[in-house]
Amino acid sequence: MDRDRLFLVCAAVFFCGGFLYAITSLRNGHYKKSVWNFLAMFLGMVFQSMFLAERGQVHERCPVTNLLEILVFVSWSMVIIYLLFGSSYRLSLMGVFTSPLVLIICIIAALVPFDKDQAIKAAADLGGAETWTELHIGISLISYGSFGMACIAGLMFLLQEHHVRSGKLETLFYHLPPMHNLSKAVFRLMFFGVILLAAGIFSAEKIPPKGGSHPLWPLYAIWILYAVICFVEFFRGIVARRLAQFAVFAFLISFLSLLIIS
Repeated sequence: MDRDRLFLVCAAVFFCGGFLYAITSLRNGHYKKSVWNFLAMFLGMVFQSMFLAERGQVHERCPVTNLLEILVFVSWSMVIIYLLFGSSYRLSLMGVFTSPLVLIICIIAALVPFDKDQAIKAAADLGGAETWTELHIGISLISYGSFGMACIAGLMFLLQEHHVRSGKLETLFYHLPPMHNLSKAVFRLMFFGVILLAAGIFSAEKIPPKGGSHPLWPLYAIWILYAVICFVEFFRGIVARRLAQFAVFAFLISFLSLLIIS
């Protein structure tokens, strides 16, 4: 097995282990913030980083040459954002909702064939990486990671609201963060993503024009979508339930934009 695939398999094992540990604790009714769950997410992120570094050496540039590599990069940024901000607003349970998505991406990326020799040849034909291009790609995809975590927080809010409306307060409900905290997290994660994507678009405008570049209009469209949501929330306020729905809907649109960009 190639080293890059081995790194993804190891990442998948840790994400799966952390998810199963959290689910088992929830089923037993004694879930609490644990260093083991955090460690599993951290080690999974480390192996994702090793995969990206390995592919980066092959491509001699940011390893986002196809849709699967882009998804691995976005999921990697989602895990980093969770590790940095998950302890805020009592969002430790967010890792339980993030792990399955990241796990699926790692497994699929590990199974899909990768022609290393062809990638090396393509890298030689393209020449060295351009600084503004690398900056644009990295910042833009990290912003998508922030939007993805806003979507996760929005789903957690909608799930908790469903429990309240239905009156079925199951074990999971008592371990979810307060709805007010989730609503604040949704807005701040979207706002953070808007700032990052603006920087990514700005850096794209500095890239020397050449053939084969990806279209920028999807990034402008996504930025406008999230900027409008954040603007309305900041100046007029949006019902928390509606804000959570917007976060989920906007990320689905963002995901579709990756198909165009890739």
